[in-house]
Amino acid sequence: MQTFQRMNPLNTAASLLACCMLWVMGCDHKVPSDTANKAQPVVVYVSVDRAFAEPLLNKFAEQSGLEVKPVFDTEASKTTGLVNRLRTERDRPRADVWWSSEIFGTIELAQDDIFAPYEPVTASDIPKTFRAQDGLWTAFGLRGRVLAYRRDDDDNAVEPPNSWWDLTDARFKDRCVLADPRFGTTRGHMATLLSEWGEDNFRSYLKQLKANGVKRATGNSHAVILVRRGVADWGATDTDDVVVGQARGDAIEMVYPTLTLPNELSDNSEGASDRLNAPLWIPCSVALVKGARNPDGAKKLIDLICSAETEMALYESESRNIPVRESLRKQLGIDAPSAADVDYAAAARRLGDARRIIDEVALFE
Repeated sequence: MQTFQRMNPLNTAASLLACCMLWVMGCDHKVPSDTANKAQPVVVYVSVDRAFAEPLLNKFAEQSGLEVKPVFDTEASKTTGLVNRLRTERDRPRADVWWSSEIFGTIELAQDDIFAPYEPVTASDIPKTFRAQDGLWTAFGLRGRVLAYRRDDDDNAVEPPNSWWDLTDARFKDRCVLADPRFGTTRGHMATLLSEWGEDNFRSYLKQLKANGVKRATGNSHAVILVRRGVADWGATDTDDVVVGQARGDAIEMVYPTLTLPNELSDNSEGASDRLNAPLWIPCSVALVKGARNPDGAKKLIDLICSAETEMALYESESRNIPVRESLRKQLGIDAPSAADVDYAAAARRLGDARRIIDEVALFE
């Protein structure tokens, strides 16, 4: 069973501030103070947790001389609220930068012509898998989809699930919670299952989860809290929510279910079983808003967000985002499960279908 090493929460802000200093010191295009005072603020819509994003944005503003105005999403409507806001404002954009805690909504917005191409100067060492070919987004900083459980819980002495499908088994009846699948990484998780499993299997899965008594949490962090309190034995969540819980003293651990289907349902063509026999990892992402009022400032901020220093700082923070840069993984000695080989763009195209099927099944009725 794989877990992350717990980090001292006091290192979080210091790590992020240090990364900003490194980036600014190496930057060739500092903004003169007289220009900065007259410039439009850099408005950034952020679905990354405030505790991780705010120190970096504050230090960038201090060192660059640019005013930064972040707009954060709520936990309950994580990502989706700001995605809808960007669509509403597309003809008169108010945001310059979109910084998301996931990739699916970003790809969806790119397909809707919300973003302008920009290839960050700091992203040349990010694998091409995590960079849009048309330059509309860049991804980094992975979080895994996991199941949280209480450590040393005698009532939870059952074999852990190997795959997400295993949650339909009777041994997990009335013991699991799942964040609202209309929002955040859970939304992308469900769309990925639909994309990879097909509609018949996905619909069957939801029906069996419902029959097995899965309960709804208001968000991923709430799922961890419900597990900690003993309301549930297993909580579907992200790695960072478990790490944060561990840092505050919660006696919880996590397992990494794979995306594999039962043998009788799986499609073995083109090595589908091998490709999905691993956990789902979801990257953060950033993009330049089309029609940004301060495109120059926005690009400088995007350069910082995509830098290796920021990826390292995010790993060293409570978030523990796993770098997409292989060199950083080796440097930091990271030993984390390999990611399932999923098509993020294909999953993004199924977001609407996944929600429709979830509503039809009435998962949490």
